[in-house]
Order: sequence, then C-alpha cells, then structure tokens
Amino acid sequence: MSFISEADALTVKRFFKDFYQRNFSRLYIPSRLPEREFGYFTFEKKIMIRHLNFNSPQELWEKIAEDTPLHIYHSAAFYKYPRAPMDAKGWLGAELIFDIDADHLKTPCGKEHDFKVCRRCKRAYPVSLDLCPDCGQSLMKVEWVCDLCLEAAREEARKLLSFLEDDFGFNRFRTAFSGNRGYHLVVEDESILELDQAERKELIDYITGTGLSMRIMGLEERMIDLETAPKLEDRGWRGRIAKAAFEILASKNYDALREVVGDSTAQTLIDEVEEISKTLGEDVPWNLMRRKLRRALFEAARELASAHIDVVVTQDIHRLLRLGNSLNGKTGLMAKLFDPNELDEFEPMSESVALPMDEELAVYVIRAPRFKLGGMEFEECENELRKLPAAAAILLLCRGAATLP
Repeated sequence: MSFISEADALTVKRFFKDFYQRNFSRLYIPSRLPEREFGYFTFEKKIMIRHLNFNSPQELWEKIAEDTPLHIYHSAAFYKYPRAPMDAKGWLGAELIFDIDADHLKTPCGKEHDFKVCRRCKRAYPVSLDLCPDCGQSLMKVEWVCDLCLEAAREEARKLLSFLEDDFGFNRFRTAFSGNRGYHLVVEDESILELDQAERKELIDYITGTGLSMRIMGLEERMIDLETAPKLEDRGWRGRIAKAAFEILASKNYDALREVVGDSTAQTLIDEVEEISKTLGEDVPWNLMRRKLRRALFEAARELASAHIDVVVTQDIHRLLRLGNSLNGKTGLMAKLFDPNELDEFEPMSESVALPMDEELAVYVIRAPRFKLGGMEFEECENELRKLPAAAAILLLCRGAATLP
C-alpha cells in the first residue's frame, strides 16, 4: 500500500466507492462464475481476503459496493469448491494467462523517473537511498510509468499475440490493460483448460525461446549453408530469428549486441557488422560472419524476438487475475478490457481513465515527473500545492507521489 497517510486512503476509497456504485454493470463477469475463486485487498489492511465465490453477478456487485476493494481478483481456474482451502478446492481446469509488466523489461527510463519518498518528511530522494537523511525513517519507492514503459509493454504484447495466433493457432483471447504498467492476456480456448503446470511450462519455454540453440537452427557449423540457415520467409522460430537478426543488422542495433557480449568485446563485432551492413541484401548473410558474430547475433535475435512474460504467472494453475474493468489501487485507473485487434490503437492513459477529470482535488505534490492523463498533459512538479483533476490527483495519491494538504 503506497498511500502517504490514512486520510489519502480514505479520500481515494470515497472515489472508488462512487465509481463502483455508478458503474457496477461495466465490470467483467467471468464465465462459469460460481466455479471461480475471488479475492481482494481492502484499503485498511495489507492482507488479501480470498477463497470467496459468487453465484450471480448481483452477489459480486453487492460485495464490491459494500467493501470497496483496493484491488479485486478472480481465479483463472475453475473449482468444485471455490471456498475450500487450496488443497480441497477440486481443480477442474484453468484458462491460460499471461502478464506483461514494464517493470520486468529492460527499459532505461526507470533509472530516470523512479524515486523514493519519506512519508514523514514528505520529500523525495534518489532510489539509491534506503533511509531518509533527515529523520532516518525507511523510504518508500515510487515506481513511475512513462510513455516509453507503456510502449515497451505494448511491444511485448504484440509479440505474445503473434506467438499465440501464428504458432499455436489460438483465436479466443481476452486482453486488458492492467491499470498500471502493462497488459494481461487470457487464452480461453477449450483445448488449454486442462493443461497441467509442466505442459504450460513447455508453452512458456517456446514463447521465451528457452532451449533454442544454434545447432537446431543450422548455425553451429564453421561453414554455413544458406539453404538450411534461417530465412525471413520461414515459419516459427526460424523466421523469427532471421527477422530479428536482419533488423539488428539493418538498424545497426549495437546495444542488442552489447547486451549479449558486453562492452569490452562488442567493438570488434561492431566493426564486422559495419562491413556486412554495406552489402546487406534481402536476407541474413549468415555465411559472411565469423562464428563469434554469428553466435552473438543469434543470441541477440533470440532476445529480441522472444516475448518477455512473467513466467511464474503463466505456469501457476491457481493464479488470481485482476478483474476486468475494475480499478487498480496503485493508480486509480481501470483494468480496461479491449479488443486484441485494437492493441496498436489502444491508448492506456486515456481509455483507462475511470474517475472524474471534471472535478478538482487539491494535493501536495511531493514529486511527479511529467505525465499525460485523459488527454491532458501535466508538467513535472515537486514540493508544490496543486489543484488537479480528480483522476490525476488520485493517481498521484495512489502512487505515494502526493498527499492531501
């Protein structure tokens, strides 16, 4: 829980309660509702209340209206006895779920916009500090999310959808913005419901490129036969490796090579790429590369082409998933469901705004990097009393970047 004060939490809870009372019909109702487990966090405690289930949408709506959860989740699994302890629930199957979180991606911007806050002094400090230099209290980290973070998460969601549609042939999906830093994707195909953890791990390994080798791709030998090497038109991982390798060469993405071999070795490879790029044709010239470059390019291409997912979430057959179109207690934004075909057009910081933009709330901003919300832009601000649209003020209160004056 990231609120600076109890008063901040109570104010946010009031807005959440009003939203749920007015918009309960917008909440996603999972299929086979009586067979799902539900759980939620309250504004008052840091523990999850779980092992709940509901026989009708009305029961669910009444519980949410009564308790006003900070976060609310439901199981991806179906159970005979959802209210029972975990070992007695009677597992019947589970949807295949994926979580993509910008926090797990290698975005350089986190070092620039993350910071820590002292709840007592109401001041911001660098993330390198653990204790407040003025009062000695432990600092709370504020993990900001910028446009670069969200675009990186979107790109991973694109790659994941490509794997699921093109390589596995799935066509029944449920996609949602998490309401914070990424995306959730649920495969609803009947064929996957009874997969156990080991079988889900095999899917994960394929999507992440785990175990993929140069030998499998025909790239291990000293002399390469272009007829058997990965080509752009190949299907599956062969085509993915070729496309990613070609992109690295064509764009001279030297950072991708540095990630694999380190700065000390990279320069020699970069010189070789410079020469190869001059004569780059319509496919990857594997035969023109020394084995060292070929290996580095293969590893960099595998990293670029794989989908970066939270593997623990996907493998867990008992996992709880945020309820679609509910509010995320870390931002006040909606965990907005949207058509997967509209991923490229989806605007998370506009379409997920659920709280009022036409009502103002005065807050003391401890620190807030520049951000966009609901079609408005807000400049960087620090140690300043501001009147903001309620949705923007609540986002800052939820993150612990602001407090009530």
